[in-house]
Amino acid sequence: MSRRSSIATLTLSLAVTLSGCSAIGSVTNPTADASTTAKADLFTAPAIDQAIQALAKKVGASPMKVLEFNVYSNLISVEAADPAKPNEVNKFTYRDGSVEDPQPVKLTTTGSKDPSAALKENLFDSTEIKPEVLAKLLAEAAAASKIEGAKTGGLLVKRDLPFSNDIQILVNVDGTRADKQVRATVDGKITEIV
Repeated sequence: MSRRSSIATLTLSLAVTLSGCSAIGSVTNPTADASTTAKADLFTAPAIDQAIQALAKKVGASPMKVLEFNVYSNLISVEAADPAKPNEVNKFTYRDGSVEDPQPVKLTTTGSKDPSAALKENLFDSTEIKPEVLAKLLAEAAAASKIEGAKTGGLLVKRDLPFSNDIQILVNVDGTRADKQVRATVDGKITEIV
């Protein structure tokens, strides 16, 4: 499966998989086109912070228990545990200044591990998401990729399970002749470019 595939799988601690994300951590915006990629309204720290506040209000938890956090030029989304039903995850999307109705996220078991325990291993507090760090990475990823015609496509924040318990930031960069992914720690230190 390619990194740019719109259908992929995120492994939740080798035991639970979440439909819709790849093991590499592809950041694909299926609704983006040339005009939205060029317009980076949500790639700023104030915009990301405003979206986090609106998302937390809609989720009904502050901090949110986050499985995955995505930033694109035209939307910001979070997959967060339902505070009333902590074994259920919903996807909330912030677009045009408001949060859309939540969509359920399917979690499936692969192996004998308890799905709720595997989910808990993958969740992290939304306080770990630093808007200024994300904005800096979004601004610097294209140049860091060193590819021709580089444009930042989007960003994903999630745990690096099953490889480590660390939270990682993955920034996809689209180029004229190649695509790259800039990987960083939660504090914004670039660890690799693949």
